[in-house]
Amino acid sequence: MTRWQLVLAIPIALAAAGARAQSLVDEVPEDPCEAARGLAIDDASPSAENLRRACRLEHFENRLTTERHQQVAVEEQRREDRVQAWLADTQPARVTHPLAVEGFVGTGLASYGLVFAWDFLKRAEVNAWVGWRPISCQDQYTGTTSACGRTAFGLKGRWYLTDYNVTPFLDGGISLMSSHLQLYTSSTSSGGSNFASGSGSANSLDAGAGLELGYRAFRVSFEYVFEYTFYTYAATDDAKKMPNMDLENALADSLRADRNGLRFQVGYAF
Repeated sequence: MTRWQLVLAIPIALAAAGARAQSLVDEVPEDPCEAARGLAIDDASPSAENLRRACRLEHFENRLTTERHQQVAVEEQRREDRVQAWLADTQPARVTHPLAVEGFVGTGLASYGLVFAWDFLKRAEVNAWVGWRPISCQDQYTGTTSACGRTAFGLKGRWYLTDYNVTPFLDGGISLMSSHLQLYTSSTSSGGSNFASGSGSANSLDAGAGLELGYRAFRVSFEYVFEYTFYTYAATDDAKKMPNMDLENALADSLRADRNGLRFQVGYAF
């Protein structure tokens, strides 16, 4: 073979090899199972066995993928069932959401204030509240009117007797109170009156009963509250902060007068 014949033969051979490879690619499908179905039953050639093994492997991978998808779906359903069961067992049907912010007005330890409540169980609630009562107290000596305004903080637990939209309830808790005191007292030595200014504090236990209406996110309640004061203390505003019995007695008298109260409360749950 001459040099020119060799030069011409090389491109022809390459073109033929490319055409043969292209024809093989066109003839063999990408799906091995489709290719295996086109084999003769008695075809035991290595290429036929490779196609059959590839088909079996593809079936195995498809089955594993399906099982994994089914397992994920089952776990998601179980998780959803657990959440729904927890909601049914612990969350109230009275409201859409268990957390609420409420405002109240009334009589007793505080005239008005704010409440943050959490229904952590189906019929149980815990709440924290802050209230104010800008009142005057009656001087027990001279009958003059003096300031006994107070600020109160409290923690309270509430138990609902039913799970209906309208339900009675019982509650109880503890209250901490601070007060700015101004008092005129009579003086036995001078025959006149003395002015005393100071601050006071008190702790009390409270118990109540009432009725609540809850509809979706809205809550309205009305209750009677009894306060039992077990600690009072008052001191003057001077540098020594000396205890003052007149201020303490005036504070105790004002708290005793307000031990019975009514509270109207309105709130929104979120």
